[in-house]
Amino acid sequence: MSKINKVYLLSFLFTLHISLSAYVNSTFLTKIISEKYVGILFTIAAIITLYLLSTSARLLKEFGNRTMVLWLLLLNMMALVGMINSLNPIVIAISFIVLSTTNSLVLFSLDIFIEHFSNPKTIGKTHGLYLTITNLAWMLSPLITATLITREGGFITIYKVALTIAVLMSLGLVSSVKRFTDKKYEKTPFLETYGFLRKNKHILAITMINFLLQFFFAMMVVYTPIYLTKHIGLSWDDIGVIFTIMLAPFVIFGLPVGLVIDRYHIKKSTLIAIGFIIMIISTLSMSFINTASLTLWAIVLFLTRTGAAIVETASEIYFFAHAKEEEAYLLSVFRDMTPVALVIAPTIATLVFVFFPFNYLFAILAVIMLSSFYYIPHLRHNHVGLNTNK
Repeated sequence: MSKINKVYLLSFLFTLHISLSAYVNSTFLTKIISEKYVGILFTIAAIITLYLLSTSARLLKEFGNRTMVLWLLLLNMMALVGMINSLNPIVIAISFIVLSTTNSLVLFSLDIFIEHFSNPKTIGKTHGLYLTITNLAWMLSPLITATLITREGGFITIYKVALTIAVLMSLGLVSSVKRFTDKKYEKTPFLETYGFLRKNKHILAITMINFLLQFFFAMMVVYTPIYLTKHIGLSWDDIGVIFTIMLAPFVIFGLPVGLVIDRYHIKKSTLIAIGFIIMIISTLSMSFINTASLTLWAIVLFLTRTGAAIVETASEIYFFAHAKEEEAYLLSVFRDMTPVALVIAPTIATLVFVFFPFNYLFAILAVIMLSSFYYIPHLRHNHVGLNTNK
């Protein structure tokens, strides 16, 4: 098996580890904090993640990518042990924060492995396949999660399975990537990076588009399970089926979108615009559905992720067509958008709940997604060199 295929397999395992607990974390945390304030813990984790990603170039130069990711996995497993064994709210909260932070940082390291072992001539296929493989894990996880919750002992069993997968991931990484030669990672001060983005408006635009996508995910992952269980009245068995259908577009569209971009040179900006239009309409409709119809919710949520899958694939391909592996600071900024979104999204949601009923959250989310059309025109069709002026 080639090294890139080994990284694909490791990425699938780790994504499965993340996705198993992703949709139950918020509900699990309501045992120690009110549902209206669950976002605070997500915000704290996101701020810490944001800081660590901002220092990623220094960490990579100090430890190297392989060593760094192994330490992160160790911390990740320790956090899961805390979630599994402790009844202390403070220990549970700290364990969740460590788990969430290390999840993001391990994904960042996997990005570097993918970029290192991939062929730049088939970037669409590489990233389309990578997203398809990792999103397959996301699609499988709801049914597994629902089964574990209803038949095998609840939330703790989910974290035990996640721990087992993290152990397998660590062993696989040790054996699969025995030697890894790090590139000379470029460390760029914040002000210089800001200046770079101002000169290269298309990189700023794709970064902001990624922020909006991660903002959408942050809102949906944290609040959709709470809304469907506590306000609509669906069971976890129903949600397991709905979420599996909901996540199918990431598996269905990831590779085809990548191949279409490679072979037919379809404008990535066009695909991103189409994706956002689908997201906006379907997300808006969620505010007006108050029935516990499994079929209706499955269709609507399927459409939200159809749009998101198109945006995710096209934006990832666009970014990696313009950024090199050693430009870790650019990758850091791009990936910073996930924790930034996790800081801002719960904060906005908390404010929404002060003034509006829960269901209005999705209408407001749809309105926020409209801002994507300010950034899409700044994207380039052809790959033009970056204006570094160094």
